[in-house]
Amino acid sequence: MDFALSKNNRLFWMGRYSERVYQGVLAVRDLQDQNLDGGNVDYQDLCRRLGITQDFSDASDFLNRYLFDRSLPDSLICAADAMLGNGMVLRETISSTTLSYLQMAVTALEIASTSAASGVELQLVLDDIMAFRGSCYEYVADEATRNIIKCGVSVERLSIQLRFDEQEEKVDKELHKLLNRLYKTHLSCRAPSLDLVTSYAFQKEDRPDRATLLQSVESLFQL
Repeated sequence: MDFALSKNNRLFWMGRYSERVYQGVLAVRDLQDQNLDGGNVDYQDLCRRLGITQDFSDASDFLNRYLFDRSLPDSLICAADAMLGNGMVLRETISSTTLSYLQMAVTALEIASTSAASGVELQLVLDDIMAFRGSCYEYVADEATRNIIKCGVSVERLSIQLRFDEQEEKVDKELHKLLNRLYKTHLSCRAPSLDLVTSYAFQKEDRPDRATLLQSVESLFQL
């Protein structure tokens, strides 16, 4: 793998992992509220949709391990570590200032693991990820580089939207964002996947099923 391909891969996955952490924290906060209210926390549905092995004793065990367990490959802390790891390699591309927000997001997540009430720290994780994105806009001069990061964000967001049966208009909006960002990069795409994603975005009838769209979105880029 040449350097440019490796760099593009890291930019894409840094963006994708940042969105995975962001969306995961939002989902966990909703489940935490349900758990505190004594309601039925259907964490099994979340696991099924995300393809997470359901090896948890109860909702509290899931919420703790999904957030903080580094021995669980699908945990948010593992996604945050991967996000930061890619950012560290890309320090000269994204700037130390931008990288610092990724470090702060991981630190906030680690502090949340020892907090009796983790709501404040989890909000800081969300704030730091948003600050990272704003800093990319300020400190990453190259538009193609910024859009590779954004493509990663869009792919992860679409993956989650499709897995959780989001409304068509939200999916359509994100598909158009992805395509707009894609054409501002030099990323290579798999032609069949690009054709399906494009046709889904611009036609309103006789669309492929969502499982097929999800597969095409996930396999779109050759990185």
